[in-house]
Amino acid sequence: MKSHYEIVICACCFLSLFVNIGLISTSFSVYQPYLVALEYVGDAGGSMILAVRLISTIVVMTFVDRYYDLLDVRVGLSMSMALAGAGFALFGLASSFVGFLVAAVVAGAAYGFGGLVATTMLLNRWYKSGIGTALGASTLGSGVAGVVIPVIMSRVIEGSSLSTAFFVASGICFASGVVAFVFLRNNPSDVGMEPHVSKVAEKAKKRGSAPDQSSRILPRKAQIAVLIAAALVGSFCLNAGAYMSVLLVSSGFDIHFAALMLSTFGASLTFSKFAFGALLDRAGTLVASEILFSVLVVGLSMLCLVGVVGEIGVAVAAVCVGCGLTLGSVGLSVWSLELSNPGVQTKSIKNCQLAYSAGGLAMNVVPGPLKTLVGSYVPSYVMMLIFACAAAVLIIGLYRRYRA
Repeated sequence: MKSHYEIVICACCFLSLFVNIGLISTSFSVYQPYLVALEYVGDAGGSMILAVRLISTIVVMTFVDRYYDLLDVRVGLSMSMALAGAGFALFGLASSFVGFLVAAVVAGAAYGFGGLVATTMLLNRWYKSGIGTALGASTLGSGVAGVVIPVIMSRVIEGSSLSTAFFVASGICFASGVVAFVFLRNNPSDVGMEPHVSKVAEKAKKRGSAPDQSSRILPRKAQIAVLIAAALVGSFCLNAGAYMSVLLVSSGFDIHFAALMLSTFGASLTFSKFAFGALLDRAGTLVASEILFSVLVVGLSMLCLVGVVGEIGVAVAAVCVGCGLTLGSVGLSVWSLELSNPGVQTKSIKNCQLAYSAGGLAMNVVPGPLKTLVGSYVPSYVMMLIFACAAAVLIIGLYRRYRA
């Protein structure tokens, strides 16, 4: 195992994202109906809990690099999982709206400390090449949580209580933190290894299909363009799936069909992460990004035409959007590494994740009021389609000019 310890590192990153993104964000919707049913929470309070959690994440991300300067990645990631455990414990103990807000702040901080910033930084140390596949495998953690946790927690809630479900989640977080601390290592040299070299990725680089990260230095305007693209990506990646069910129901589709399409979307998103990572290593980031953006644009376009494409068209859209939204996890992580200048990669990773979250938060306030104003969620998806096209132009343009 020591000769392939990068696999253990990948597994620990999977576990970190399972906890810090999957439990805290991806699967949290399973608790939402029960939270809003509480007299002292309600619909407005439920939305505020999610907003406070995201704001906490954004605030924490502003100094996540200093956090990992103070604590190494092994300790820092393990502590982020313990913080997630504390957040869920506070959710379980909460008996007032303020209590839930405090829990949301703690959980959001765990997301900020233990999300993709730390994972990308760690995998970049362990993989000299082939990081796309490693990121794809690691980000499966959040997707798997979105598939498995709702099934488990809904049964716990119905069989016991909402508080019990939160305590179960807390236990998972603490146990995961212990496992990570035991097996994680900060650098390959800690176990007498060199960074892993992927034969597939190296062959692709020799063929000229992989980008040369040591090529041209990005000027200031190009660095700003990367951040704008990250914000645009966040605007649709953090909202396209969240509003899909209400889009379908308000467009006349049966609620059970909408639920099925949401599951289809989730499965597509989960399994596409690994596939996209492998495609990045085999075809290069430019080609892989062009393909994924094209698939995403097709899917969002069909959702914009939800009233005329029928059930088959919606099913195709759900699969395409699920595939395309891997741009927000695997894609953004790779872009933040490759579209950064030497010596500032950690800062680039952090800034891209901050821009991504800010874009998602800004777009999140649009669909509800716009639906009230015009009577449909379609205009919001038209906006997401425009943002996706704009992000594609920026990212593809940057790669063709500076990393081709």
